[in-house]
Amino acid sequence: MKQFDKKHLAILDAATTAFLRGGYLATNMEQIAKAASVSKQTVYKHFASKEELFLRIVEHVTARATASSYRDMSDPDTVNDVRAYLIAYADRELAALLVPEVMQLRRLVISEAERFPKLAQSFYRNGPQVGFDTLAQILERFDNKGLLHVPEPRRSAEILNWMILAHFINRAMFLGDAALPDRTEQRQHAQRSVQLFISAHSHGT
Repeated sequence: MKQFDKKHLAILDAATTAFLRGGYLATNMEQIAKAASVSKQTVYKHFASKEELFLRIVEHVTARATASSYRDMSDPDTVNDVRAYLIAYADRELAALLVPEVMQLRRLVISEAERFPKLAQSFYRNGPQVGFDTLAQILERFDNKGLLHVPEPRRSAEILNWMILAHFINRAMFLGDAALPDRTEQRQHAQRSVQLFISAHSHGT
């Protein structure tokens, strides 16, 4: 992830809170400047427009959440226990993505997708696409080592990713943040999802 100075991060944080609380149209740069304890000129010095600021928030939040899914994961080439490795991955992904900030941003981006397609494209490019690509590379390496049978790593990565996330994301998108699962439910779901995936991708199946 990129490193930013304190004022830049303060503006991003203040703007994220403002947009998620009031929506895109109801939020203005003066409110953001006040919340960040900077002048409106300073906000415009860092971000040329409200649309650009919103775009940078999408990139920042999604990249941060995606990075959390893979932080401290072992090199796949050193792995022998695929089940434990994938459960750890699934658990990290659930913990990183199923949080109010990410779900609220997801709802907001979807609501603005027709008006600002770049926002939705950025969310997808920095979030789901990174997840699919990274997981596909991991599964391909497991296939090369003979630990799993994964002839189509990209397709299998998409399937596993949605086995892990789809139910909880749909629940939170429609029912709100109160419907987000606790960590016990997340861990149980991670184990079940990975076990089903491994059963379907073991050699001889």
